[in-house]
Amino acid sequence: MGKCGKGTGSFGLRNGKTHILCRRCGNRAFHEQKRRCASCGYPDKKTRGYNWSFKATRRRTTGTGRCRHLKTMQRRFKNGFRSGTRPVSKRLAGPATV
Repeated sequence: MGKCGKGTGSFGLRNGKTHILCRRCGNRAFHEQKRRCASCGYPDKKTRGYNWSFKATRRRTTGTGRCRHLKTMQRRFKNGFRSGTRPVSKRLAGPATV
């Protein structure tokens, strides 16, 4: 039944993988033969995104992951990006002079 034509009957015969897992985004959208991800655009340096998919952009933009570096930035900026200094004990510093 499904051998002839390219319609509904032939879809049951399609059992090969065209897309495999992408190493950058993790989606099953990396095309084996084209060597390009349909979701993030890997191996392009810039992540694929279009304005017609602004909801998808919102799901994968900055702030939706761990933000391991960014979440410390506000505190470090407030303190002037100082590093390697120790806070002076209030007992050792003595009375504050004006």
